[in-house]
Amino acid sequence: MPRGGRQAGKRASERRRRASRLAPERRRAQLLECALEVFAQRGIGEARHAEIARRAGVSLATTFVYFPSRRSLVEAVLREVSRFYRDQAAQVHERVQEPADAVLLAHARAFADSVRTHPAYARVWLHWSTSIRDREWPLYLAFQDQVEAIIAGTIARGQREGTLNRGLDPVLGARLMISGAHMVVQMQLSGRQEAEIRGFVDTVVRALGAVMAPE
Repeated sequence: MPRGGRQAGKRASERRRRASRLAPERRRAQLLECALEVFAQRGIGEARHAEIARRAGVSLATTFVYFPSRRSLVEAVLREVSRFYRDQAAQVHERVQEPADAVLLAHARAFADSVRTHPAYARVWLHWSTSIRDREWPLYLAFQDQVEAIIAGTIARGQREGTLNRGLDPVLGARLMISGAHMVVQMQLSGRQEAEIRGFVDTVVRALGAVMAPE
């Protein structure tokens, strides 16, 4: 074997040895992170174990140890995206000492910021929200229902407090916010200026507040 080939093989072997030192929970987290990046780039329907293995620097067999099938891989990625956005919503909306409209604005801004800091999550979410497949679509609807319920709870609180219009269905208000989130992702990924994105987010929430203003 030529010297260059031996050196390349040695480097690959060293990478595999280093990879094997990770504890199982850390290995799974690493593979899931790589899977998110691949899914964000390729889309839900095109991402495969082989590319995830290459990105992680492990053997293909290793990825199948943690994700034995394509179905288990897809579901793991979608569960992680679901967890990320549910946790984000829950953490903001638990601030019940703040006015409801301020919490809605904080959530919208937190989401916009997360598209910049965690673009892979945003890309997968956008793919997922338009992937009307037999298996992915029911999972998305269940996830969306959970986020809707969190937002709607804050809207209902504002209605009880008398700061938001009691005539609006809280779930419809929540859906208005979620529909605006799609445009936020598009604006971030197309390179719009942060000031423009923040202006859009603030306008959406102000418009929602106008719809829900006390009579």
